Amino acid sequence: MTDDANTSIFMDIRRSLHAVARKILISNEDAEDAVQELFVRTWKNGRTDASIEQRRAFLHTALRNICIDILRRRKPMVEFEPSEPSDSSDRVENRDTVEAIRMAARRRLSGTTLQVFELYSFHELDYDEIASQLNIRVDVARSYMCRARKALRDECQRLINGQ
Repeated sequence: MTDDANTSIFMDIRRSLHAVARKILISNEDAEDAVQELFVRTWKNGRTDASIEQRRAFLHTALRNICIDILRRRKPMVEFEPSEPSDSSDRVENRDTVEAIRMAARRRLSGTTLQVFELYSFHELDYDEIASQLNIRVDVARSYMCRARKALRDECQRLINGQ
């Protein structure tokens, strides 16, 4: 097979590749950039001895790696770190802030997603400990935490926009 075969395989599954990138990166523009970068890598790869299945596997693996690279290049989000309280009124205010976050999480989340969020955020357990405590796999715990973050990020955006 020639490079044209690489291109035809890429074009055959381009839509599904874009959907995978969109799911990982959220942003449509970032997903489009990832797929374009994948096309360049595919074209540069130039392997002619690989089967169609191997080429598809290469496309998916390369796309995943490109998406990870894009996520790493993003500016880190500012994390909430309450300041060290100087007096009792500051401690009360910090406690109220943490409680407000918990209440928002409880309104927005439910079930295992809420349990994973609380164990991770408030009890400071790692994913292995959460998985053990809830009798789920570690990757499932990570998935629930990802859902919780997305739901709370959406809630924050809604509050910022005043909806």
